Amino acid sequence: MGMNTSPEEQAMLADAAQLRRERMQIGASEASEAIRRGFASRSASRKRRFLPYAVAAVALAVLLGAGWWQGGPIGGLPALHTAKDLDWGVLAKYEPLSGVDHATLESAVRNDYIQLVNKSVSSGPYRITLDAVTADENKMLLLYTATAESGHEIKAVNSVKLTDLNSGRPLNAELQISNGDVHSFSALSTVMLDRSQPFPSRIEVDFQVTSVNPGKLGDPKTGAAAADFLYSDRMKINVDLEPKFEQTQTVVMQPDRSISIDGRKVVLSKMEVSPLMTRATFTVDPGSRTDLETRRSIRDKFRYMNIVSTNWNGRVVQLSPVAGNGTDVGFQQIFSSSMLDKPRSLVLKMYLESDDPGAPKPLEELPVVEMKIR
Repeated sequence: MGMNTSPEEQAMLADAAQLRRERMQIGASEASEAIRRGFASRSASRKRRFLPYAVAAVALAVLLGAGWWQGGPIGGLPALHTAKDLDWGVLAKYEPLSGVDHATLESAVRNDYIQLVNKSVSSGPYRITLDAVTADENKMLLLYTATAESGHEIKAVNSVKLTDLNSGRPLNAELQISNGDVHSFSALSTVMLDRSQPFPSRIEVDFQVTSVNPGKLGDPKTGAAAADFLYSDRMKINVDLEPKFEQTQTVVMQPDRSISIDGRKVVLSKMEVSPLMTRATFTVDPGSRTDLETRRSIRDKFRYMNIVSTNWNGRVVQLSPVAGNGTDVGFQQIFSSSMLDKPRSLVLKMYLESDDPGAPKPLEELPVVEMKIR
């Protein structure tokens, strides 16, 4: 660190470096805890002074490299998936890994929008099995399991690379959530797609597994001793995706609903709904030029958002926030999806931060703004 770097800046850079080390290697329980801490700390952190842009840019670059910001349920919200009314069958081991995207994956399982692949490849003591995949023109989910012979304990599937075999274009696996089992390491990876590009109907998934010798994962030195890690050769599996994934089109709506935040107009300008994703696009002061600080301060006024989906049979599902990002004119929020269940209504609920001084209020005490999407 340079002579002019403050302790706060050093802490941010250290956190960024840690995120870089831990990208693609997060367990289901750790993901939930990180989400909870993130929401709990937002109210306090937004009141601190902004760090110099150079440091913020470094942290942002690492965060984007590790995957978009992840959002999820916190205290005061109804449980998102308590009902045990669906048999996941051969995919049962992946249900606990679905996390904040549970509604999406459950809907895909319920509506047979899952392609069972069950292809395996081995390299030395390692074996990787791609159990299933589901996709639409915006997003792809990969479900896979790694195993190793008894002489090894699996640390992680440390690398997942995708290639569109039709074009040779690389696809980016954003986030991995795993069960952390050292003997049968199951994981779910998310791949965000650009629907302006041709759909990748034929893909190659390229895996690498990291392991250590038995007992080493319990050694506190393992995390820093690179020499202890053993790496598999690359293991590749090719898949022809089922036509239904490409044929299901994204529904785009322009709700043009607005609210006022700190004297500025915030417009829900676009909603995109597909089988695996619901994306809301917000514009701050349409027609005016706003700077990054203004757009960020407006976004921070929203403590939490979710969508209440009601299906024709009366089933109510909470669509939780999965990811979010800023834009040149506002911000976007990505939620899980219930499109396959043919919802008869979608209501966006926005919990606004309180302007009262003192400790942050519990979520259930915050003002809520509702927007009916359909």
